Amino acid sequence: MQASRVLLVAPTPQLSATLRAWLTDAGCAVMVATSFSSAKAQIKQGLSILISEVRLGDYNGLHLAIRAKSSDIPSIVLGAADAVLQRDAEALGVMYLTYGSSHAELMEVVERIARPAGGATPIDYASNISFASWDELVLTARPSEESFLESPRRILPS
Repeated sequence: MQASRVLLVAPTPQLSATLRAWLTDAGCAVMVATSFSSAKAQIKQGLSILISEVRLGDYNGLHLAIRAKSSDIPSIVLGAADAVLQRDAEALGVMYLTYGSSHAELMEVVERIARPAGGATPIDYASNISFASWDELVLTARPSEESFLESPRRILPS
């Protein structure tokens, strides 16, 4: 079985490192981009799934999800709870995860929407599963950690 090829778009180094470790441990081949323009160039490289933060400067993760969808690549967009963004994601068939989600929840979603090895069409999902805040991320020292946050603290200015 071929490993899922994941493009992770995460401008925050700590989050990027944590998610990359989680995805790699799950057997995914992970490419990392830190900006919209860098990610846009990598979307056409035979991806299984796109995972992007919603906040990407002048653009957002939904813009990337639209580009990915045109290439039949399922996407997960991560951000704060926002009814408008969640509704937009649902309309696009994109999974929208909000801050506070555990490792297990994220990996379950990745497994559900990643393109099967046979190239079958991925399933569109949308959800309000929570996800840890980029601004409050604490890099975990133990790979078995169930959540991003053991004790929340601010790493980046608001």
